[in-house]
Parts: sequence; C-alpha cells; structure tokens
Amino acid sequence: MRKNKLLIEIVSFCFIRFLFSEVKDFCEWKIIMGQDFLYTFTGNPFVDAGIWAICEWSGKKKPEEIKIEDLKEIVSDVVPIYLNSEWSKSLYSFFPNNPVTNPSVKNKNQRLHEYLESLISQIGPLDISLSGNCVTCGRRNVEQVRTKTEIPLIGSGGMINYFPSGQSGADYCPACTFAVQFSPLVSYSCVKLLLLHSNSEKVMHYWAERAVKDIQRQISANNYTGCYDEGYKNPVNALFHIIEDTILRYEENWVTENPSINMYHFTNYIQGPDLDIYTVPTPVFRFLAYVKQLDQSSEWMKIVRRGYFNWDKIKEGDEYKNRGNSVYINLLKGHSIVRYFIDNKTRQVYGDWELLEFYLKEVRNMGDKRLGTLKKVGDSISEYIKDTQNIKRLNQLEMANNFATFRNLLRFIEKDRIKEGSQDSLFTLEEFMEDLFPEGVLGWRETQDLLLFRIYENLHNWLVEQDALKSQLINEEEETEISLEE
Repeated sequence: MRKNKLLIEIVSFCFIRFLFSEVKDFCEWKIIMGQDFLYTFTGNPFVDAGIWAICEWSGKKKPEEIKIEDLKEIVSDVVPIYLNSEWSKSLYSFFPNNPVTNPSVKNKNQRLHEYLESLISQIGPLDISLSGNCVTCGRRNVEQVRTKTEIPLIGSGGMINYFPSGQSGADYCPACTFAVQFSPLVSYSCVKLLLLHSNSEKVMHYWAERAVKDIQRQISANNYTGCYDEGYKNPVNALFHIIEDTILRYEENWVTENPSINMYHFTNYIQGPDLDIYTVPTPVFRFLAYVKQLDQSSEWMKIVRRGYFNWDKIKEGDEYKNRGNSVYINLLKGHSIVRYFIDNKTRQVYGDWELLEFYLKEVRNMGDKRLGTLKKVGDSISEYIKDTQNIKRLNQLEMANNFATFRNLLRFIEKDRIKEGSQDSLFTLEEFMEDLFPEGVLGWRETQDLLLFRIYENLHNWLVEQDALKSQLINEEEETEISLEE
C-alpha cells in the first residue's frame, strides 16, 4: 500500500508539473497573441537579414519589439546613406532599376522616401492565428507581385523566360518587402555580396551589430564605402573569418549553441544573376568553438595556414585572404583534415590529442572505441621506438605509400616487440579489423596520419635530441620502396 501511495504521489506531482508547464507556455502564447507586433523571423534569408538590420538600428533585441516609429526612423536615417555614390554601387546588385540605382530617375531622395513610406502605410499588426499568401511570413495577404527590382533573385516582370513556371515575380507582403530593403545594411562585400543566415539569434545579433557599427563609423567619418568590406575576395575564407572572429570576440558558450549557418554569395544583376550557397555543418561550428575553449586558437591558425598552397611564399599583408584554403574547403565538404595536424618533415604536431580527438568525434563521427585503440597503438609504437632506438621503423611508417606496405610494417613492429619480450600485443584481430582499418584499404591514410600524430606528440622532443640516430634515417631518394621481406 505504501508503494502504491508513493507511486500515486509521484505521478500526481509529475502531472501537476506538466500541467503547470503547459499552462505557462499557453499563457506566454496568449500574451504574444495579444500584442500588436509587426515582425517575427520568417526563415527567408533576405527578409530575416532586413529584420535584423532594423532591430540593430533601432536598438531592439527581438523583432516583436519593432514599432512603426522604428520603421519611419530607419527610413529617415538610411535613405541619405543609400543615395551616396558608393552605396549605390552596392545596391545595384541588390535592387537593379529601383529609384536609387536607375540613372534615369529624377528626385531620387523623394522617390525612395515615397516608396518606403507607402510600404509602411500598408503594414499592420501581425496576427499569428491567421494565414496569408505571402511566400515568406505566410501570415499576410499579398496584393502586388514583387520583382527583382525590390526582391533579389526573383522574377523580372515581363522578362520571364528564365524563371520557374514563367513567373513574373513572387508574392511578398508589404512588411516583408520593406524588411528586404534594409538587408544591404548587414551584407558583406566579397566581389559579389555575402548574406549570412542562421537560426542562432546570438550569431545573427553579433553579426548584424558589427555590420551596423561599420555603417555608423562611415557616417561619423563622412567616408562612405558601401556594404561592410574587410578586403576578402574569397567567399569561403570570408565565411570562416566571420565565424571564427565571432567566436573569439564574444564571450558565449558557443560549444552548446548548435547553429545552422548558410551563406549566400550572390548578384542580382538583370543580366547574369548568380548564386552560390555555402553551408557550415553544425559539428564544424562546435569544433571551432572548442578550439577557443581549449585556448588553442594559435595552434588552429597554424593548421589553417597549412591549407594555403605555398604559405611561406605568400607575400606579407592580406594576400592570403584571396587564396583558396584546402582546410576550410574540406571542412565544408565533409572531408578529413587530419593530415594538416601533422608536419612529417619536422615531425611536429599542431594542437594536441584532445583537440584532434574532439575533431574526430564531433566532425568525423569517430567512436570512442576506435579512438581508444588508435591512441593505445600509437603509445605502444612510441614506447617501442624509444626503447629500441629503432628510428628506422618510424621513417618506414612515414614513407609507406600503400595499404599493404603499412599493414606489413605493423606486423614487423609486432615481431620486433615479441623479440624484445613484450607481453601485450600491439592490437587484437578485432581491433585491427574494426578500429585500425574498418574500411580496409579505403581510408588507411587517415589511420597512418593518426598513428603518426600520436607518435610525434609523444616523441618529438626525444627525436630532436637524438642526433646520433639521424644516420639511421632512410634517404628517400635512395630507398623509395620499403622491402616487405624481413
């Protein structure tokens, strides 16, 4: 009876907690429903960018705080900026043939004010209980189809040959159309234009804050340069620069933020519109955040530099910004970057096993069991080389250029260890099949790199001191093939 009574009390308590939670969420929903707010995020990158621009310009923390007065204020403040010649160049790729960019339009200031104010006059409170045919917010109805003059990368009115289903434009409500007009404020100049979009409000807030501060700097200095420009012309390098700089600059628990991040590199010209989309996997973001958490940013930058072809020959200054980087490219494509953690020539590692392990678990989805085996085997080979001073074996491991050679070298090392009286095997058959080479000949290079990383990490200082052992090294020109008959 006591057990039944206790069980009933636990169930009742849990139900009350659940009911309280549901009522609390319902009340919060009712509060939102009762508010007269104009905006909420839509998931459309151009609309959301504009909403963030309005938030940062008006000092609001979230879109639900935006009022009509804020819309009028940003029009008054930004129209003079847009009319500047440098800004007109940036805007031409956003809104071709609009009142700012069309050279035939007279009274540009008046025309742009009238256009934006007419949109404001059509914006009313958003009722999230209703639905509409706007393709972005889905809450308001559309009375006028918009074209690429107002919204980038959609139809061009009568020129419909190259658009899906012969559409002349798209259904954007006045509120979403208005927001898009301010997306240039948080865009990035990179030959074409970059637009950052993320489901993380922290990422977007900090990015929009930086972009808006740059515009305010332009105003203070009376030196207008257009969209935020840091001299990058390579979009992948620019994307990782933005992410890494955000992680380093702002104190947040970024490892647990788990954002999805897309970057749109585009032009909206009437002739030759173009779009490239770059997606940063969430595990890659977490790894970059972990670099900061371990205080290994300097080591990470050494790894990144190894991704530039002929880094040592790159001239001083900003030339690296515009060169392709294979580390960043491989991270976006989901390819391994393990080989960049080691330098075979100097037998040096960048970072430590903890950093490499996090990368392997988080980005490469490598399991704890396999990682444990790789670390154990690397430690055992390190001890064997140091105890026997058989540096030749290390050189052979480095030079192995196919799976068969590398596999046989592990066998030879095991034979040597048995001769030396070792009681523990280097690995079991199960570990060989499931952990060292789970894909057989495929991916053996990564296993080679991981074992060498662990050996270098353990023995680097010792190897530097062993001048007497250098005579045992194999000259690559003299012996390009490692004998398999011993």
